[in-house]
Amino acid sequence: MNWKSVGKPTLTLFLVCLLVTAALSVTNYLTKDAIAAAKEQAVAEAMAGLLPGCEYEPLNEEADAYAARRAGQTAGYIFITEAMGYKSSVQVMTALDAAGTVTGVHVLDCTDESPGIGQKVGTTPAFTDQFAGRREPSDAVDAITGATYSSKAVCDAVNTALERFASVAGGDAS
Repeated sequence: MNWKSVGKPTLTLFLVCLLVTAALSVTNYLTKDAIAAAKEQAVAEAMAGLLPGCEYEPLNEEADAYAARRAGQTAGYIFITEAMGYKSSVQVMTALDAAGTVTGVHVLDCTDESPGIGQKVGTTPAFTDQFAGRREPSDAVDAITGATYSSKAVCDAVNTALERFASVAGGDAS
């Protein structure tokens, strides 16, 4: 072994890796604010679609529970919960009216689930519409064929929102 056969390619590979790492770091630094703003915008649009005409007030520092107010009265609540799907965590936004009945469900993130199968939980209104009207946690769900784990994750996330409702609504002074 000599410098030309081992050292030079090793140094070249190290420098290439160093440059790629630096480029990724700079790209992350330059785009992190835009990505965060886009995520906030998507959450705001989803909330407005689930409980329209309301103003939303975060109920905790994590910003995963909101009171929806209309004309100074509590119209409902929004919970952002997640559960483990087939490959990753599935993030779900659940809207409940002031009495604690599910009025709508929106899947915020299921991008790491199986493409064409598990990701259908976020694009199939017939699936998410089945949760409307629930007042109690339940495992009864018509899963999307081939997406049992992803479907169960959405169900578990909705159940978590229903469980959180009692503690959040009980402590919310409207």
